[in-house]
This record gives sequence, structure tokens and C-alpha cells, in this order.
Amino acid sequence: MAGQGVTQAEFARQNGWSRQYVNKLVKQGRIKVKGGRIDPVAAKKAIEELAEPSTVLPESPTPKGQLVPSSSYPVDNRKTVDFASARTMREAFRAKMAKMEYEEKAGKLTDASKVREDAFRAGRIIRDALLGIPDRLADILAAEQEPRQIRQLLEEELENILRELSRQ
Repeated sequence: MAGQGVTQAEFARQNGWSRQYVNKLVKQGRIKVKGGRIDPVAAKKAIEELAEPSTVLPESPTPKGQLVPSSSYPVDNRKTVDFASARTMREAFRAKMAKMEYEEKAGKLTDASKVREDAFRAGRIIRDALLGIPDRLADILAAEQEPRQIRQLLEEELENILRELSRQ
């Protein structure tokens, strides 16, 4: 071997990995390359330090039935989901969706856009009714000189508006 270390391709062959996988580890900075070569001992040590415990492969059972780790392989830092977990998550999602459909059909849930539409419509009706007060009472209030009577007229008009709105 010329110089110290091995090529990426040789390191991949020694460990049973593809060249692309080793190249990915180099690009991620998990394996250091000096002069185009990899120090296999240092690279293995770096890989073992960065490996997740869940990826340790068992070598052989011990007398007590426990497994002894043989080597660690680097993995992405993203959390992997096994089939059983994925299935559980899918079933939980389906159950939540079924519950929402049931509650919607039972009248316990309403479409949010419909609620916003209804609230807007109700607000518009209230606004229009209140803004109509000056037009309806201007002449009557102008003729009135008693503040107590003006107050009573305004209260009656507001109560009429609220009563009418509650019927709608």
C-alpha cells in the first residue's frame, strides 16, 4: 500500500459497504480523508462513536441469552420508525379521523369555515342594526329636551334591536 491508509473503495470493500455509502460518510464529515486516503482504524473508531445504540448488530447469544454487540454502523440522525410503530401510528390516525367524522355527523363538530361565515353574517346584522339608530331616532331625540327621556328612548331602541336579533 502506498502511503498510509486505504482508498474509499477499499474501505467500503473491507466493511461490506458500497462506495457511495462511504462517500456519503466522508461528505457528512463522519470519516476524515487525508491525501485521498482513509485511516481505517480512525474511521472505524469515528463511526462507532457516532453510531446510534439501536443500530448495534448482535454477534451471538451469551449463555444467559443476552446479545453481545459486535460492531456499530452509522445511521442518519433522523429517528427511524419500525413497521409495528408505523402501523400503530396509522391505526391511531384512523381512529382519530373516525371519531371526528362521528362527532361531525352527531352535530358536535362544525366546519370552521361555516362558523366563521355565520359569525361574520351575525356581526354584519348587528352592525347594520346599530348604525341605523341615528336615522331612526335623530328627529325624535332632537325634539326632546329631557336627558332622562333621551336616555330612555335610546335604551328602548337598543332593547328592541337586541330582541329582534335574538329571534333571528
